[in-house]
Amino acid sequence: MKILHTSDWHIGKQLHKYDLSQDLELFFSWLIAYIKSENIDVLLVSGDIFDQANPSQAAYKQYYDLLKNLINLDCKIILTGGNHDSPTVLNAPAELLKAFDISVIGGATETLDDMFVTVQKNNEKLVVAAIPFLKDRDIRKSAAGESYATKIEQIKSGLRTYFSDVNTHYNQHHAEQVFIVMGHLYVQGSELSDSERDIQIGNQAGVEANMFGDTPHYVALGHIHKPQVISEAQNIHYCGSPIPLSFSEKEDCKQINVITVMDNNISQIDIVPIPKHRNLVTFEGSLQEVEDLSLIHISEP
Repeated sequence: MKILHTSDWHIGKQLHKYDLSQDLELFFSWLIAYIKSENIDVLLVSGDIFDQANPSQAAYKQYYDLLKNLINLDCKIILTGGNHDSPTVLNAPAELLKAFDISVIGGATETLDDMFVTVQKNNEKLVVAAIPFLKDRDIRKSAAGESYATKIEQIKSGLRTYFSDVNTHYNQHHAEQVFIVMGHLYVQGSELSDSERDIQIGNQAGVEANMFGDTPHYVALGHIHKPQVISEAQNIHYCGSPIPLSFSEKEDCKQINVITVMDNNISQIDIVPIPKHRNLVTFEGSLQEVEDLSLIHISEP
């Protein structure tokens, strides 16, 4: 079984008022071709499907056009909400999308079991804890007059407890099966770019990588746009955004992660570069110098 991990599509994103939909469309076309050619069985999208909680009609269209093309492939799709997403918006068509083997978890559900998705293909079985971005109310009880430091510590404690409960649920109901945890959050030590925006709690509430424990076989993270390995020993990965979302990412090599499951174990993790369709270039100097540099750059093949 082959699982593809991607995240942070940010459909509808603009970079300095420049529409990035064409860049995303080129990525989506490449993604569909890759899933088809490499016989990918499961697609994981770890949050921030949209760039805004209330997407434009153009953003909706790009999203549904992509899903329409994906359902023609024999690929299980699991999407979770990020801090930019509205759980209501993502969940609205969830029941309909189930008919096309697409599982959508826009926000935390009442029970953990509702966020566990099982997949069985090619004589292999996979269990995915599709954990979306967890809001304040999902992980702690607020109290009047509490300090900011107290709030941050309670959030960290709440996240640790939540993911500990996820592991406990797995051990009680799905033990001995390959286990992947999805998450959309900041893990301490992650390298940031200029395009991250944590609406709720800021990066001060980042958690340690050991919070996930030794139970998951792979942790598929979203939220940080720079691809990076948080822990090789625990297989904790940010795959990053598929296209640059700020000029601070112009040198990043964007990627998808492909996890191979064989004989009830993860046998391989491949880092697959995404073709770069556009270069982001910065110019510094006087107005005349910038104009001259830009003309030179445009004239280059």
